Amino acid sequence: MPNQPKGIELRVLPEKGKAKGWGRRWKLRLTILVIVQVVMILHILIWWLGLPYGWETLSAVEPSESIQTVSDGIINAGAIFFAVALLSTAILGRWFCGWGCHLVLLQDWCLRLLSKVGVRPRAFRSRLLMLAPFLLAIYMFIWPIFYRLVVAPYTRPELTWNGFRVELLTRDLWATMPGVGVAVVFLFLCGFVTVYFLGAKGFCTYACPYGGFFMPLDKLALRRVHVDDNCQGCAYCTAVCTSNVRVHEQIVAYRKVIDAGCMRTSDCIEACPNDALSMQWGLPVLGAATHGDLDRPKKRWDLTWTGEITLAVIMFLSFLAWRGAYGLVPLLLSLGAASTVTWLCWKAWRIIVDANGSFHRWVLKKGGVLQGGGIVFLIAAAIGVLATVQAGATQLMAVQGNRMALGIRKRIEVPMQPGYSSLTSEERDRAEHAIRWYQWSGGMGSGGFAMATNPNTLLSMARIYAQLGQLAEASRLLEMVQTMSKPNEVVAIEQMMLQVSLSPPEQATAIVEAVVQSEPQWARLRYAAVQLALRRGDLQAAGRIADGSAALQYQTLAMLQQGRVADAAPLLEQYVKEQPDDAMAWIMLAEVRLSQGDASGADAAAGAAVAARASLGVGAVEDFDTALQNYRAVRDRQDFP
Repeated sequence: MPNQPKGIELRVLPEKGKAKGWGRRWKLRLTILVIVQVVMILHILIWWLGLPYGWETLSAVEPSESIQTVSDGIINAGAIFFAVALLSTAILGRWFCGWGCHLVLLQDWCLRLLSKVGVRPRAFRSRLLMLAPFLLAIYMFIWPIFYRLVVAPYTRPELTWNGFRVELLTRDLWATMPGVGVAVVFLFLCGFVTVYFLGAKGFCTYACPYGGFFMPLDKLALRRVHVDDNCQGCAYCTAVCTSNVRVHEQIVAYRKVIDAGCMRTSDCIEACPNDALSMQWGLPVLGAATHGDLDRPKKRWDLTWTGEITLAVIMFLSFLAWRGAYGLVPLLLSLGAASTVTWLCWKAWRIIVDANGSFHRWVLKKGGVLQGGGIVFLIAAAIGVLATVQAGATQLMAVQGNRMALGIRKRIEVPMQPGYSSLTSEERDRAEHAIRWYQWSGGMGSGGFAMATNPNTLLSMARIYAQLGQLAEASRLLEMVQTMSKPNEVVAIEQMMLQVSLSPPEQATAIVEAVVQSEPQWARLRYAAVQLALRRGDLQAAGRIADGSAALQYQTLAMLQQGRVADAAPLLEQYVKEQPDDAMAWIMLAEVRLSQGDASGADAAAGAAVAARASLGVGAVEDFDTALQNYRAVRDRQDFP
């Protein structure tokens, strides 16, 4: 074999020397991976059952949750899990990929299904494209730290770093997860499609950012596959390896597997007919030397360097085209789609320029003549490329809209007046141009060029319409946003502001309270609703909307406003127990007790108020001192026994 390194021979064994096949180790690994799936489902089920009761559950045990750690300092369950996986990989190798990843189970299952129909996917091998997971890992986990600590102090000084904090529980487990439809597409593309086109573990090789960190750490691992003298060079180990490792070359050249793609599945150990392979401890393989005078195994690539660079550009542009497309495509799905489209471009080009071509069992071109399968393949590849171009073009239109709307597209944070716009004539012109670009980037059914409308684009349009004074149109678009995407607290606040702006004053309170009741767990929405009630001077509504100590505070103020001192007193007593540092509340309690003839109780409350004075801000101190002087003046004028 011309591509074999010196000294490595493959022997043909008799029939009795066949591999053992999928045996005990495979079944054990399958069982563990299924248990992982069951635990994930139970986690989601517990969260879903607890939604009506406001239960908290463990935050998502997903490595991508570590993004919150590096960007905002939130240490969650996903960050702890990822840290453990990284540290253990440096010792045991890429065991997590083979024994704990739900996507590996999906890819292995798809591989088995394909093998049942006689399809054995061939691994696509590219030098540059294999760097995509590592670059994505840098973007996801290293860049946020660099931006926050190095770039932000000069460009966005408001983004201060407040250190780390632990948040292991959550009420919204699905906050960072995609919808069910997107999840199904993701699992199909990253499970079946990538395996069918790119080979076993295709998603791991070209799209998994966690593998981008696991691969270099694997070089430090102390535990890996070793070989003894019973090896007869049959290469069954390579035949059954689903990690695309040429095991037979590795064990001859190094007496162990040093390829960082090895996921410690132990399939090669199970398949060896002579029990020559085993998992053993050893030294790290940084700069490992070959055994004896053997040459290093030569890497086999499917592309020339010209092809590598061309496909790298195509993959990068495809990734940008699909990243966040239609407000649906998440980061990992976009890279999976980009790697698939890139492979389709390469294979289509080979069909065009080569005299012969095939894919799996299909003959695509023979003797320079395109076959029926080749025509179908080229049509499929053209559809994939055109869909990518369409997604990219509509993304660019939205970017142009954002550029035109710079400084105009503001959040709707306060009630607005219909028909009134504070924009200048130049800003109104830019706003109309921005809306036009947004409309072009929308779905075909609404006059755009995209396959679907991006809810983020509708949100931008709604905010611009609000600035133009067209509140009814803005409200309609926000309603569409809430219908098309997962419930969003920021959008709900803006929607509430528009509803209040468009409704008669007597209906405003009912609208606000209904919005809060629909999403009781949203603290920012509740706070905004309370502020709306206070803006109208409706302390009773503020008390009904607020929760906890704030509800007691506003209920008390409402009662005092109505002269119901006896009813307000017990609420105020309860409030200061919960908020003992509220100096103004203590002064209020002192005044209430004094009005009820309880001089000693009033003096005790005034003393607590003075003790809590240090917790007040600069502006509040003056108000406090004035209130205290008024209390003492009233106290001195009254004659108590």
